[in-house]
Order: sequence, then structure tokens, then C-alpha cells
Amino acid sequence: MFSSRKGNLPVRDTDTGNLLELLMVMAVVTILINRAFLSMTHYPKIAFGSLHIAHMLWGGLLMLAALVMLFRFWNPSIRLLAAFISGVGFGLFIDELGKFITEDNDYFFKPTIAILYILFVALFLIFRHLINKLPITEREISVNRSIREMIGSSTIPESRYLRSYYFIRRIAFTAMNRFLSIPRVIPTIMLLFVFTSLLQFATIFGLVSPNWVPFNNVSGLSIVGAFFSSIFVLIGLLCFQSSRITAAHWFKRAVLINIFVTHIFLFYQSQLTALWGLAITLLVYVCISYYISYYPDSGLQVKKSTFTE
Repeated sequence: MFSSRKGNLPVRDTDTGNLLELLMVMAVVTILINRAFLSMTHYPKIAFGSLHIAHMLWGGLLMLAALVMLFRFWNPSIRLLAAFISGVGFGLFIDELGKFITEDNDYFFKPTIAILYILFVALFLIFRHLINKLPITEREISVNRSIREMIGSSTIPESRYLRSYYFIRRIAFTAMNRFLSIPRVIPTIMLLFVFTSLLQFATIFGLVSPNWVPFNNVSGLSIVGAFFSSIFVLIGLLCFQSSRITAAHWFKRAVLINIFVTHIFLFYQSQLTALWGLAITLLVYVCISYYISYYPDSGLQVKKSTFTE
């Protein structure tokens, strides 16, 4: 359904969702690669005498380059390349957050990873709201189509980095789609999530104490998040017999608590090692979302864009 925006309003790009997705992905990947590289090389410095060139400056330079490209060219392929470059630049820039929120310019400030996690979650929600607030109008679609048709022959080919990104993205979505299409995979993952949530709930109250549950070095706020997540799972189980979809919605709320509450403090406590737990949580979230949307009434389908669902 098209919206009825006035004709004199700025025309939006129909590819905004993909551009923002690319920016976000490259920013996160840049932070992870940069921190891994610095760790392996024992944190070298580009210094000349008393001067030190922080990688935040390289990030700002890349973001400026992306802006210049957008100001200079209309080509959609250039906009994609600018999103790629600006994502790398933003990742390099924001990675040094710890230096600018501490009195002693501490790059290793412990809460930095947790703050970055909160930042990217907030950006993701803002971007999704930005894309989904008002649908694209017929006029905007027509303008976008006309621009692409006029520029088509002069479009500069995508860089090998962009081709690599979309190649990896396509492989990842295809692999995930095939994995989730395997019979019983989604119900099995959901069942494991319910089991671990109940075990987590029992562990919090000291009813069981398995050694493999990582509760020895976890903050109290993480445990609070885990507690409410387990409560939502229990509510889902109570609804399961009357409505499996209702139960799945409660399971989804439980996962969202883990993403937006529990993992914030896990990143504070465990730094980048919490990424493994987040990856598993996101897999559970994807499975439950697919179950609610497609399973078992229709075949599973892959979404085109993170921000345009």
C-alpha cells in the first residue's frame, strides 16, 4: 500500500534499507577486525615523535570521502560504495569511544563494548523505524526508476569489495534458509531454548547447579534479565496447548529480553567473548520469527533486507 505524501516533499531512495544495512554491517565487521588485528599485533601505534595518529582519524577521513562521493555522483553503484566506505569509517571512528569518555583516554575501558552494543542496537531500531514509518509512494518509486534508467548505461561497476559482500551475504542467507528448511530443525532449536531457559530459571533459585551453566562470573543485572526471560518462557508454555503461535510470541519476547537486556551486561562483563552467546540468541530469534511467519503454513523465505522487513 502506498502512502499519500505531498508531492513537494523530498524524494526518498527506494534502496535506503540496503544502504543502511551495508553501513551497519561494515561498521560492526570493521570494529571486530580492527580489535582482532590490534590484539594480534600487540596494539602498535602510528607515531611521529610526540604525535600519535589514532585510527579514529582514518575513520573520519573515510566518512568524509563517502560524503564527497555522494555530493559528486548520482550513480546508485556509487551510493552503495559510499555506504560501504562510510560503514568502515564509522567502525574505525566509534571503536575509539573509550578514549573519549574516560579522563585518562583509556581505549581498554571495560564498558566500551557494552556501550557499543547498546549504540548499534539503538541505531538498528532507529533505522528500522525510519524505513517503516511511511511506505514509499508511487511518485517516489517512479522517480527512482527514472533516475536508474537514465543513469544505467553510465553506472560505474561495483567494486570487488561490494561484490564480495553481496556474494557472502547471498551465501549466508541461502545457507540459513536451507538449514531452517530441514524438517524439525526449527522446533528442535525452540525446544532447546525452552529447556535451557527452564534450567536457567532453576539455577537462579538454586534448585539445580550444573557446572556448565555460566553463572559464576555474571553480573546481577544479567541474572535479572535472564529471570524475566525465563518467566516469559513459562508463560509461553502455559499458552502452548491452547495456541502454539501465542506461545511462540512469548518465546520471542523472552529472546528479545536476552538481546536488549541480558546481553548488554554480558558484553560489559565478558567483552567480545559474549559474541558467541549473542550469535546463538540471534539464531533462536530467527527460528522463532520464521515459525511465527511461515511455519508450517508455507515454505520458508529469505528476507531481502534487514531494515525493510
